[in-house]
Amino acid sequence: MRICFLTAATLALFTCLPCSAADSADTRALPTWNDLPSIHMKGRLRAFWNVGGRDREANELAAADHGLESVALLNTYSDYPGRQKEKIVPAGSNPWDKPPFFERIVRRNIDATTPKAIFVHDVEFHFEEDTDALWTNPVIRAASHATSPRAFRDAYYREWASWFALPCQWAKEKYPDTPVGIYGPQPFRRDYWGVAGKEARQIDGTHKTDAELWQHIAPAVDFCVASIYCFYDDPGSVYYMGANVEENVQRMRACSDKPVYAYLWLRYHDSNAKLKDQEVADYLAEAMAVLPYFCGARATVLWGWEPKGQGPYYRTLPVFMRSLTRVAGLSEEIARATPLNDAPIHAAWKAKAPLIRKLRISGSDWLVLATHPWQADTAATNVIARCGTLDVPLAIRGKHTEIYRVTNGHAAHID
Repeated sequence: MRICFLTAATLALFTCLPCSAADSADTRALPTWNDLPSIHMKGRLRAFWNVGGRDREANELAAADHGLESVALLNTYSDYPGRQKEKIVPAGSNPWDKPPFFERIVRRNIDATTPKAIFVHDVEFHFEEDTDALWTNPVIRAASHATSPRAFRDAYYREWASWFALPCQWAKEKYPDTPVGIYGPQPFRRDYWGVAGKEARQIDGTHKTDAELWQHIAPAVDFCVASIYCFYDDPGSVYYMGANVEENVQRMRACSDKPVYAYLWLRYHDSNAKLKDQEVADYLAEAMAVLPYFCGARATVLWGWEPKGQGPYYRTLPVFMRSLTRVAGLSEEIARATPLNDAPIHAAWKAKAPLIRKLRISGSDWLVLATHPWQADTAATNVIARCGTLDVPLAIRGKHTEIYRVTNGHAAHID
């Protein structure tokens, strides 16, 4: 980490790194582990490596040498030893219809998993949310023992939550010293178009059922996973990542003080056929390394599956790691700082305005993140960050995600 005391005008003259999708597909050689910086997180902030594939164990050891902790990620419902004959497949409408082998398969998979720094269950499925329609189903209504539609709804969500919570409870029984979480349900389900251009009431309305389910899962986990895989090479992706972390942090605080960990991927999500298998643009890799921490996350988890490539796999990994070193160097301060932001991220997203996130360390000492991915790579923008009673000018180069330390109104760039 390097702190540079620069004026906004001087900083605006710096040459920007290329950040377009075309650059992400260029022919630059993949890095080696020797090309990457090491980090050391403090203050209970963390960073994890959860990339599998060729030479997984060797790359996991190399990642650990660079300060990235390991993850035990379990495909909890699979029956690999039995050739999937007893794979757990939720029916989608009757949560009381667990297969008779549910506990046996889940516990067997847990027992066969080597504990690491954290344990994450991967359990992802959808279920019917129209409880008014289900109330008319005599079989499901009888299974619930409910006497009213309201009681049925409560029982229905509680029972579906057990499909997620029980595996977490059993993992904690087996590995009591390992923090346990779940990749699947979130206090605020991953959302792009349900947030982009929306007002707060609209956002809350489309996510009201998330909290109903999560309240029954929260006691069983030690942390919450917020998945922020990128779908688009678009400036809105920066706001999408920040907004989804921010929304999950807010809802997590409503039910517990457990931390939020952001799951990242250096490739675009494979649901986007045009960008599938491509690495994210540099500006997105740079942003995803730091933005979650400024939105309340306590950790990032870099995920991937690379059965063909030679680790460390990603052309953009040096961009990501160099960006992450800035957080590591500030981690003790970030961990104890207080977020003080003037508006939620979705408001800046709707306005296509520069994104500013502020953390107050003390009365006169602040950390400020600023980015404006809507502008061209070669452009520069000066913005004003209100830190306490002072308006502080900051410069943003191209699509970069800048971090500043502001002390008594004076800004120092963290490079």
